[in-house]
Amino acid sequence: MSITIAMIEEKEFKTKIKGYDPVEVDEFLDEICDEIAALQEEIATLQSQRNQAGRPAAPLTPVPAPAAVPVPSAVPVPAAKAAEPKEDKKEETSEAAKKLLSRAQKMYDDMIADAKEEADQILQEARDKADHSIEALAEEKKTLESEIEMLKAAAKDYKARFLALIEDQQHVLKAESALFE
Repeated sequence: MSITIAMIEEKEFKTKIKGYDPVEVDEFLDEICDEIAALQEEIATLQSQRNQAGRPAAPLTPVPAPAAVPVPSAVPVPAAKAAEPKEDKKEETSEAAKKLLSRAQKMYDDMIADAKEEADQILQEARDKADHSIEALAEEKKTLESEIEMLKAAAKDYKARFLALIEDQQHVLKAESALFE
C-alpha cells in the first residue's frame, strides 16, 4: 500500500490516557507532508530535466519506507564531475534526501525511545502500586487475624464463665431442693 500525502493528512488516531499530544502529532504529520510534497516536486523537476536532456525517465513508484533506514555515508565526487551543473543538482538532491532520511530515522528512533521510556515508567508505576497494595493487604490480614484470635479467646472465656455460672446455679438449686425435702 502506497502512502500518500492525503492519507497522512486524513489519518485520525484514537486517543488514550497518557497518549501522545494530538496537536504535536498533527504538526509532525504536517511537516512530513510538506517534506514529501517538496521531494515530489523536486523529483518531478529532475524528471523533466532528464527528459529534456534526452534520457527517458523510468517511472517512479512510491516505495514504503523500511522500519530502519541506514543513513548512507557521503560518497566523494571526483573533481571533473563536480564541475558539471547537472551533477551538482543530483548531488544536492541526493544530499537532501540523505538528510531527510537521517532526520526521519532520528525522529523515528526518538519516538520509539520515548514510547519505551513511557512504557517502562507505566510498568514501574503499576509494579509500585501493586507492591503497595500487597503490603497494605498483608497488614490488613495481620490485623484481622489478631482480631479473630482475640474474639476466639473472648468467646472461650465467655463460655468458661457461662459454664461456671450454670454450675453455680445448679449447686444453688440442689441446695434449695435439699431444704424442701
